[in-house]
Amino acid sequence: MRAQNRWMALCVVFSILSWFSVQLAFADELGNSLQQRIGDYDIQINTVPNVPISGQETRINIKISTVSNNPVIDTPVAIRISDEKNEIVRTQPVLLSSDHYSYKHIFNKAGIFLLSVDIMDNPYVGDLSDSNKKLTFDFPIRISEYFSAQLGSLTVVIGVSAAATTSVISLVLFKKFKKSNKVT
Repeated sequence: MRAQNRWMALCVVFSILSWFSVQLAFADELGNSLQQRIGDYDIQINTVPNVPISGQETRINIKISTVSNNPVIDTPVAIRISDEKNEIVRTQPVLLSSDHYSYKHIFNKAGIFLLSVDIMDNPYVGDLSDSNKKLTFDFPIRISEYFSAQLGSLTVVIGVSAAATTSVISLVLFKKFKKSNKVT
């Protein structure tokens, strides 16, 4: 019995250490993100809140890295947001001081929008003209209405509640069944 307890304790310690090493190794990654690679660049984006809602502020987090591990410093980046027909927002180029950038935007309506991140080659030319070559990364962003976003979060709560209730009922019925078999 003591050997089994030691084995379980060892497994618990190993699991905790493994969890910490995984957490530390990926501390810089964006969780729940979309990712693309073009050329030497990897870009990840995510939004806060996870399901953006029309009329409320959305923070768009962008992480840019290179495949060759070159630093992404003094690299001009511009952001464009478009709907099905028109470009809604175009930012001025921003020089990245690190590999992370956050942009805040309020989407006025629900739907699917296109977020374009332009990485320009020449840090000294801060425009989007043809003289400054650029790589464009496109990401779709789905914006929900307030009501549908609330309904979506309710389905998770209802699902978890149903699973918990089913588990409790199954446990009670299993114990009753087990008791009735011992009596006979």
